Amino acid sequence: MVRLSIKLVPAESNDTCGLCGKETAMDSGPRLYLVDQEAGVCQGCGQQHAPSLVALLTLAKVAKRVGTIGRHTVVPPMEALLDLARAAENFSFSMNGNPRQAA
Repeated sequence: MVRLSIKLVPAESNDTCGLCGKETAMDSGPRLYLVDQEAGVCQGCGQQHAPSLVALLTLAKVAKRVGTIGRHTVVPPMEALLDLARAAENFSFSMNGNPRQAA
């Protein structure tokens, strides 16, 4: 079993994924890392091994973006609020393990 953690990294970098070896360009901020190594993990491998952590990182990135927009306006645009709601819903579903069903 692969154990992943979230680490806050202050600078952007181009790393290789510790699981698949693909080149990944990673932004500054929170990232997925292997627990026993100093190797980052790409989003595809993270989605396969720890979907709830990937959903949490996505929620954090969207919340940061919406928060930045909110500083300059009274109310953030509807599209940004919908992105935030979608990311929160994805995280909620990943934690509950409920499969999504099409309407």
